[in-house]
Amino acid sequence: MTISEGALYRYALPLTAPLKLGSEAVTRRRGVLVRLTTEEGCVGWGDAAPLPGFSDETRGDVEQHARAALPRWTGTSFFDAQGDLDAMLQDLPFEAEAPSSFRFAMEGAVVGAAAAAHEASVPEMLGTPRQTVALNALLPRSGANGPTQAVRRQEEGYRAVKVKVGRGGVEEDVERVRAIRKALDASVALRADANRAWSFDEAVTFADGIDDLHIAYVEEPLADPARLDDFIERTSLPVALDETTREVPPATLRGLPGVTAVVLKPTLLGGLQRTREWGRVARDAGAAPVLSGSYESGVGIQMLVALAASGPAVPVGLSTYDRLAADVYAPPLPIGGPNVDVPAVATPSTARIAWERLDLIERVSA
Repeated sequence: MTISEGALYRYALPLTAPLKLGSEAVTRRRGVLVRLTTEEGCVGWGDAAPLPGFSDETRGDVEQHARAALPRWTGTSFFDAQGDLDAMLQDLPFEAEAPSSFRFAMEGAVVGAAAAAHEASVPEMLGTPRQTVALNALLPRSGANGPTQAVRRQEEGYRAVKVKVGRGGVEEDVERVRAIRKALDASVALRADANRAWSFDEAVTFADGIDDLHIAYVEEPLADPARLDDFIERTSLPVALDETTREVPPATLRGLPGVTAVVLKPTLLGGLQRTREWGRVARDAGAAPVLSGSYESGVGIQMLVALAASGPAVPVGLSTYDRLAADVYAPPLPIGGPNVDVPAVATPSTARIAWERLDLIERVSA
């Protein structure tokens, strides 16, 4: 497969409400779409959407790197045998300093073009996909109506509910989590995400306060992740990794037997290949890989759905898509409710691109 043309497009999509990311309140989701075309006319799309406050790079960094890199990609042939995806990804001509979101975009575009060349779906290129993917519901960070909202999500059919903790006092978090767990049926998993908010003692206090409850896991409880092993040994609370996956190699997981899940965000982690590697190591270690979005556009969400469909059947964190008031696709992807119809969502479509929402940055031909 030879890439004959590459194009870059800038987008800035309105959000339904301001989104607090780190210290910044974001009102538009900004990113760069990549479009690759092969000599045979097959097209693949990718989404590079650095997440403010979390990504190491900015959209400007992506644009600068992409404009310099794109000429090296056009005219280059790639091994694209279906069933040997990792070999194909390994051969892609990334520079060492390639931004994580750029890697995700380019790998996604190459896989999309390869799928078109093989007359296969993108999920089929990634493995043996399921027809549906379950989503977890995300509850607001605070509010006395948390149990009511949790029950509403349960009635809508969600099998997992995620609650943010760590912004208020630990005792307040304990009371809130206990109330939500009590309101939900035992069949609905409850996940908590602390985003490294707590000291070791605070995290232990939280764990002790809910040790009689069945909680699926708490993500990143410690401000000092070096003490995760101590925390796991001290408490019986299941732990999930998130930020840690971007800081250490996957093999580190083998030394943390108390980790029950790893939350994988390809935009932040560095693309498909790294996400798949983490997923393999997690499964071997007995931990569930849980795909999660970073407020990508529909192009990025399609790839995440395809990845999730080819992985374990666990609820994933892709409900970020509903924060977009408009998308690069028109109409937007049919994502709403507890389950995603994979064939209806994960098929890229140039015909549905809302070109009026894109600004051409650069086009390069071989």
